[in-house]
Amino acid sequence: MDSFTAITLAVFLPFILAGILPVVEKLLKNRIGWYAAAVAFLSLVLVAQVAPTVIHGESIQGSITWIPSLGIDLSFYGDGLSVMFGIIVSTIGIIIMSYSNGYMSKREDLPRYYQQLLFFMGSMLGMVFSANLIQLFIFWELTSITSFMLIGYWRNRPMSVYGATKSLLITATGGLFMLAGFLVLHAITGTFDIPTILHSESMIEFIKGHELFLLALILIFIGAASKSAQGPFYVWLPNAMEAPTPVSAFLHSATMVKAGIYLVARIHPIFSGTDAWFILVSGVGIITMIMAGFLAFRQTDIKGILAYSTISQLAYLMTMYGYTTLHHPGIGVAAATFHLLNHATFKASLFLVAGIVAHETATRDITKMGGLRKEMPITFILATIGALAMAGIPPLNGFLSKEMFYEASYEMGHLLGGPFTYLIPALAVLGGVLTFAYSIKLIDGIFLGKRPSHGLPEHIHDPGWTMIIPTAFLAVLIILFGLVPSIPSHYIVQPATESILLEPVDLHVQLWHGFTPALMMTIATFILGILIYTRYDSIAAWQNRFNSRHPMLSVNYLYDATVDNAKNVTFGFSSRMQPGNIKTYVIALLLLMIALFMIPVVLLTADIIPSTLNFDIPPYEGILFLFMIIAGLGAALLPRYVPAIISLSGLGYLVSLLFIYLSAPDLALTQILVETLSTIIFLLAIVKIPQKFREHVTPAVLTRDLLIASAVALTVFVLLINATQGIVAPFESLSHYFIENSLPLAGGHNIVNVIIVDFRGYDTLGEISVLCLAAFGVYNLIHSRGEEE
Repeated sequence: MDSFTAITLAVFLPFILAGILPVVEKLLKNRIGWYAAAVAFLSLVLVAQVAPTVIHGESIQGSITWIPSLGIDLSFYGDGLSVMFGIIVSTIGIIIMSYSNGYMSKREDLPRYYQQLLFFMGSMLGMVFSANLIQLFIFWELTSITSFMLIGYWRNRPMSVYGATKSLLITATGGLFMLAGFLVLHAITGTFDIPTILHSESMIEFIKGHELFLLALILIFIGAASKSAQGPFYVWLPNAMEAPTPVSAFLHSATMVKAGIYLVARIHPIFSGTDAWFILVSGVGIITMIMAGFLAFRQTDIKGILAYSTISQLAYLMTMYGYTTLHHPGIGVAAATFHLLNHATFKASLFLVAGIVAHETATRDITKMGGLRKEMPITFILATIGALAMAGIPPLNGFLSKEMFYEASYEMGHLLGGPFTYLIPALAVLGGVLTFAYSIKLIDGIFLGKRPSHGLPEHIHDPGWTMIIPTAFLAVLIILFGLVPSIPSHYIVQPATESILLEPVDLHVQLWHGFTPALMMTIATFILGILIYTRYDSIAAWQNRFNSRHPMLSVNYLYDATVDNAKNVTFGFSSRMQPGNIKTYVIALLLLMIALFMIPVVLLTADIIPSTLNFDIPPYEGILFLFMIIAGLGAALLPRYVPAIISLSGLGYLVSLLFIYLSAPDLALTQILVETLSTIIFLLAIVKIPQKFREHVTPAVLTRDLLIASAVALTVFVLLINATQGIVAPFESLSHYFIENSLPLAGGHNIVNVIIVDFRGYDTLGEISVLCLAAFGVYNLIHSRGEEE
């Protein structure tokens, strides 16, 4: 199998195989999680097939024609960065789906749960392997939609719905900004193809000197920051913790939240090496790192602490990818890439530990815990490994990437000089100190000290192997990457770094580098971290007091105020814009139609009624038209609803006969189906209302309505007879245009089908969408009525 096929299958197999989960559930029952894990394993094998190629510094690209008129193809691009993300996504996917076999209750809707997980995994793989900006955006938004479903998995819990809605509103809106940035980038370069831009030095130089450079950078970065919960966009991530814990581990430690990081790494060659890049990316990263680390102190929910720690750790990555100068555009790239891999291991393991603890203790409130190390010794060991790695304790992998972060910060500070010489390293250490403190809090609060006398179940123990082994596997990776860093650095991190910097990199990572400035910063971190931890509870209490006194100084407050007031604002707007009843709008629309169609016809045509009209029609066709007129008059004049509706339906069926006579059987069939459905709906709708028209109509109103109706009829009549005859030279008739162009432009011999599918493609798509929405509405009405009964 060639590499392009392997990537394509790795992306789409999760979508395809997720579709048969309901069938698999009938065979495997509650063990379908193993099937989902097998699908993720299959994707990992396919991605791994590409790895040897990228390790040797090569890349893979292939495409399938999609929208050639817009220069958009379904294309995939595999290099070190995308393969590293592919390995992380599929590996963590295997772990999460295996773990879920023990975590999820058998009473849950398991097919829906695993389907959504696989859809999400496929979306992430599609995004990281996309070679086209529009395709990347589509998969990007798919991750937003699937994560919305996963976060709101427990649909009967208000906080789950709130968290899911919040994440969708913020990340999807950020995605729209990103799309606008892509369009600006296309306006500069003339292409959506990512490799074309990345591998053209002249094009990159042109972008950096273009007047739209800053606008493109800001728009794209808003998308990245919203997805990775940076800056003011961070507020969605803590509420997203209402999802099942395996989902949190998958979305918020290893995959979804790193989508923004991936985007920053992917566009790094295009925008880095500029002051704007450094100020925007590193500036937002440093502020978020300090802010999130500080806010983590007041959290008492285990997942709440992990949420803020995730925000802070992602900010580490943003900061490092933002380190850049004109002559040194990639100072922190290797450090960020290595930390990205390490963070996926220790943060996923901590989330799984949180799930185990909540599963056994029936609470996630850390203030109600303590002393669980004796009852849960294995979990205690695994949690300690994950927390110490996050704190940067040697010899675990977190220590190595933290050292690289400090080294990059030290270098960046000295390159900038002046106050930055000490400021940037000092801020990096402050971020490390806060990380150290909340990492220790996790272990101390849950496992150390004394067991509380009440509030916890009497018997607590380690879970079964289904939940232990996936967590232990991550712990083994944490230790392995720490003790033997050459394995991940050579085979994963180095190819990824080379694909970001677009040049060969010789990466050496080892535990002992001597007495370097980075080591001194680490020692300072541990000393200050211990001191800060002694004041942990005091700092948390101060934050709580401040928050209670100044609730408006909160991004969450602004979000809630905006969303809660949206209904009133839209109601006030619509009240002003639509003050009358529906009859007024119908009249306005009809008058607008008369103005839009009749005026051009009068202005463009010499004779409103063409002199070439053919009134010589066969008798049976004339009889058909006579019946249609009678049916139309019946629909308008009959005094009862049912006869009027039947007359209207009769008119529709007569039109279908006309279609048959004009050799358009498929159009006739469509007309018959629509008329049948419309008649049924009309009859169902009027069955409970009075059967006579009781509206009192004054002579003035009747005259007005007759004039409008006559004008509309005349407009349509004049428009049609001119359209069929050719409005004005050199324009031909509508039928002539479609006859001439159906085959060369759309490749179809059936003109009716070509008009519906190609010439009116978007219109038809819109009609289908409206019908689908209407069907959903009808279904919900029937469903809700059934529940009430």
